Amino acid sequence: MPIGISLEGQVGLVTGAGTPYGIGRSLVLELAKAGAKVIYACDLNTSYFETLKKEVKAIGSGSVVETELLDVSSEEATVALLKKILKTHGRFDFFFANAGFSNYRNLNDIQGEHWDRAISVMTTSCFYAVKYGGQAMAVISPEKPKSSGNIILTSSCASFLGAYADIAYTTSKKAVNAIVEAGSVQLSTSNIRVNGFAPGFTRTSLLTSSKIAEGRTEYKLKETAKEIQDNHEWFFERAGLIAKPEYYYNRLQDAEEMAYIGVFLASDLAASINGQIILADSGFTAAATKEACTGPVPPITPLKLD
Repeated sequence: MPIGISLEGQVGLVTGAGTPYGIGRSLVLELAKAGAKVIYACDLNTSYFETLKKEVKAIGSGSVVETELLDVSSEEATVALLKKILKTHGRFDFFFANAGFSNYRNLNDIQGEHWDRAISVMTTSCFYAVKYGGQAMAVISPEKPKSSGNIILTSSCASFLGAYADIAYTTSKKAVNAIVEAGSVQLSTSNIRVNGFAPGFTRTSLLTSSKIAEGRTEYKLKETAKEIQDNHEWFFERAGLIAKPEYYYNRLQDAEEMAYIGVFLASDLAASINGQIILADSGFTAAATKEACTGPVPPITPLKLD
């Protein structure tokens, strides 16, 4: 029997979906391909919402994409949006808490305001996703006769190793992992699963948008997807990914790869997965010391066929 992912008839939202190139946008596209009925794409960056809608139509999907200006750190705004979705569609099925930013500052430079904003956007928003998203999924209606749903939080490889990012980003993402574990238990009697994925080095718009995204108001970018990709090459080179491409763990990941994982977690194919964080970094964290301890790793010798 062919294995296919179907979210037919489901309604939900994706935060951090406003960039022209990134995990949030890719999630919307893959959710549309999976048959989601309505997808709310949310962000403070509203520059590329219209092109996102056009792209969904271009793939031949019948999914409706609604776009919303949302500061995910706002409890009031989050609750208001969930109520709006329920009143309009009578159901709420998936919540991808994906919004974030990363502005590296060492301990001398980081201030309390930077710490507070990072925790608000990348940790507290995930608490809202679990608490209020869970409550929204528990609302029953003729369209949805019983409580059910999936909450997927975007963590980071930085939650597994202290050398990837600054202390605020690292802490905020480590806390996301704890929210996944505790949230899965708290919602276990409501037929709602909570999982997450932790991307490694992935081609997104993060470095281009982060300085502006750290604010609380609507903003716009003018760069194209290609320009944003080019802006990130220096970072990947500094991380050592380009120097030795023969190592699988040095590969650059595409945003679509993360979206595949997210949509899988939201589907019935992942029914047995709950309270888990999937580290999706091509093995980079597992190979933390690289060649320092093992020396160069040779390719395996092919099996001889006598």
